[in-house]
Amino acid sequence: MRNIQNVHFVDFGERNKIMLQTVGVTEARNNLGELLNTVRYRGDTVLLLKSGTPMAAIVPLELLEKLQQEREKLFSVVDEVQERNQGLGMDGDEVIRFVNEIVHEVRAQR
Repeated sequence: MRNIQNVHFVDFGERNKIMLQTVGVTEARNNLGELLNTVRYRGDTVLLLKSGTPMAAIVPLELLEKLQQEREKLFSVVDEVQERNQGLGMDGDEVIRFVNEIVHEVRAQR
């Protein structure tokens, strides 16, 4: 591939460095097989740009699975919090106002 616009490492913490390539969508379309091999065998991530704007990414399957697992964990926490707070008798807007008031009070004490 000739027109890879940028290749750099992104550090997401210990043992979570990924190589990120940015590629225009036309170049990606012309070299899709090579990009897929790069993602599969080297574990790189490819960010697809259209007119310089990020549009999508091609990521290793393992990373996608990890992201999906993390998303499920986060949603299970949200479900648990919602379940615990069901008996408060407040709708979502009231809860947000209540939390904002508490945050404001705590910040004012600092």
